[in-house]
Amino acid sequence: MRWSKNISILVLIAVMIIIQIIICDYIYTGPYIHLTLLPLIILSISAEHSYPRLALISFAVGFLIDLVSDGILGLNSAAAVMTATFVRPISYITINRERSDKLERPTLSDVGFFRYFRYSTYLTLIFLITYILLDCAGFRPASFILMRIALSYVANIIMILFVSVTLLNKRY
Repeated sequence: MRWSKNISILVLIAVMIIIQIIICDYIYTGPYIHLTLLPLIILSISAEHSYPRLALISFAVGFLIDLVSDGILGLNSAAAVMTATFVRPISYITINRERSDKLERPTLSDVGFFRYFRYSTYLTLIFLITYILLDCAGFRPASFILMRIALSYVANIIMILFVSVTLLNKRY
């Protein structure tokens, strides 16, 4: 039972990585919007992993996406590791410490819509702020950076909630 559960989660993560690669290669949203599923991929990794393991997995997934996309090498990796750093503290704040420790990974059906929305919102914002600041720092005006973070957040949270409802809201 445990192996089939792990394999199904790995398949879901692989599908999300493939979707992210397709987004990077074929969907151009202009300079203001950065579409990414990396925060959701990090959310999908089991909470049973220790921080160094979660950071290493996040780095590997981010680096894989950096390699196959046409972006700057290391941006997704750095943002993914920063997001992985805050997974457990944000789950304690938004979901509840005892409840968060009992869950293997928080899903929409386990914690409810509003808690999941807050949880995914905070982690998405951490990812986007890290990514966009590293991408634009020193080269773009603050108004452009703030506009890019806001528009990217709206587009990404809609996409993340859609994928969470369609792919990740099932019991495996």
